[in-house]
Amino acid sequence: MTKAIDLAGFEAKFRALSDPWDYRTSHFEAVKRAVLIRACGAGKLGRGLEIACAIGETSRALASRCLTLIATDGAPTALATAQALTPPNLRIDYRQAVLPAGVPPGPFDLIVVSEIAYYLSARDLDRLAERLAGTLAPGGRIVVLHHVVAFDDTAQPPALAQDRLCRRLAARLTRVHACRHGRYAVAVFRRPRAGSRGTGLRRPAG
Repeated sequence: MTKAIDLAGFEAKFRALSDPWDYRTSHFEAVKRAVLIRACGAGKLGRGLEIACAIGETSRALASRCLTLIATDGAPTALATAQALTPPNLRIDYRQAVLPAGVPPGPFDLIVVSEIAYYLSARDLDRLAERLAGTLAPGGRIVVLHHVVAFDDTAQPPALAQDRLCRRLAARLTRVHACRHGRYAVAVFRRPRAGSRGTGLRRPAG
């Protein structure tokens, strides 16, 4: 395994190539993104947060599901590309943030965490889970989607990172959906509204 990529490495990738993972042109990425969007549910949500938004391809899809959306990334070049690609009518607030400390204050009705867990150390991933669970509004949902097949430059094996993040979130929230789609897995967590009771594992609406 090669050395784990850090924030400087991500910035270098986006400086060298505006779309280093072919988010805009890859059929695989488009299908994976559609799975993620379905996991967010069918209804219109209020305040949304996307962690590690890269060039904003998922952000622009999420914007139609949220009244407002904050999309964060640690690489300023990626954020500049995201801003340039985003039509002015989409209300997306792109922010530079270093994880786990940089999670914006909530509450959020939707939080999307995709393709970032395995780049963090186990300790930072635990901190991220705590911060995300703490910013989720009653009735809100967190959607977690990551590769689970090993590849180079990660700080943790992908499957273990997805599992660790999910277990930490499940300790504070209700897991309502979990499914593997070939090379990646998705899970959905909810914070019950006051007075409601958790329903256990089930498929999300939408």
